[in-house]
Amino acid sequence: MITKKTKINMKTLYQQLKPEIKQALNEQEEIYPSLVKGVKIALKDNYLWSHLSIGQARDLVSFTSLSLGSMSSYDWSYGEKFLICED
Repeated sequence: MITKKTKINMKTLYQQLKPEIKQALNEQEEIYPSLVKGVKIALKDNYLWSHLSIGQARDLVSFTSLSLGSMSSYDWSYGEKFLICED
C-alpha cells in the first residue's frame, strides 16, 4: 500500500518515463489530444506500473513506436521498455 508519506519519495510513472516515450506521447497529443491526455493522467496519478489498467498500458504502447506484438509478458508486468530503471 502506498501512503502519503511514501509518495513523497516516489516518482510518478510519468516522471519515470524514458525521454523518447514522453516525446512520442507529446507528438501524438497533437493528433489524439483526448486519448493522450487520459494516458498522461493515468501515468501522473500512479507510482507503480502494476497500478495501471491493461487498457491504460495498451494505450501507452499504441502511442509509441513499439508494437503490441513486440511486448513480452515481462514488459506487460513491469513496463521496463517505458521506464527509466533506477537502482
